[in-house]
Amino acid sequence: MTTVSSTTSTSGLSSTTASSVESLSENYELFLSVLTAQLQNQNPLDPTDTDEMTSQLVNYAQVEQQILSNSYLENLVLATNNESASVALALVGMEVTYTADDLAFTDGDTLSWSYDVPDDTESLTAQVLDSDGNVVYSKSVDTTSGTYTFTWDGTQTDGSTADDGDYSLQFVGTDSDGEDVSISPSTTSVVKQVDWSDGTAQLIMTNGATVSLSNIVSATSASDS
Repeated sequence: MTTVSSTTSTSGLSSTTASSVESLSENYELFLSVLTAQLQNQNPLDPTDTDEMTSQLVNYAQVEQQILSNSYLENLVLATNNESASVALALVGMEVTYTADDLAFTDGDTLSWSYDVPDDTESLTAQVLDSDGNVVYSKSVDTTSGTYTFTWDGTQTDGSTADDGDYSLQFVGTDSDGEDVSISPSTTSVVKQVDWSDGTAQLIMTNGATVSLSNIVSATSASDS
């Protein structure tokens, strides 16, 4: 077993792990002191049973290895977070395309989504939904495979203008075999800033959306767009 002593370095460890290492070190040294005193003062005619001592040493070894494993995991998580932070900061000022669940609409705005129509699509309808999941507008769209843009100016099916709020786009369609087609709409905006308030990097877009790195589809320099 690797001996844990009072000189064990805790640099690079979280305060919780460092405290655990120090606590284990103190307990281990106390155990050795008690064990040494017990062996020095044992009755030669009735020696101490070494089974229990061996078991205790094994337990200390297992705890030590668990603490070290936790520290390795902490370092791995820290490295991953640092990498994500670097990627997020590099995207500031860039135009990114991301999968869009909801877009914020204000009277006078026009919302825009991009989407890819898969091969062999027979029928396809685009539906705009409000925050309650109600369809406020629907329109049949081209089924030819390719990349398209769908825009919505807030006009609802009955001709009225939708209220300000969040709206999403979904597609309902089938292929030649009658199976449902799956299409994930995306949208494009420029990254304004990065927010870490919830512990993970979230991109704040100029269109007001908050986007996680996992939703990014592509990125390009805003000057090239």
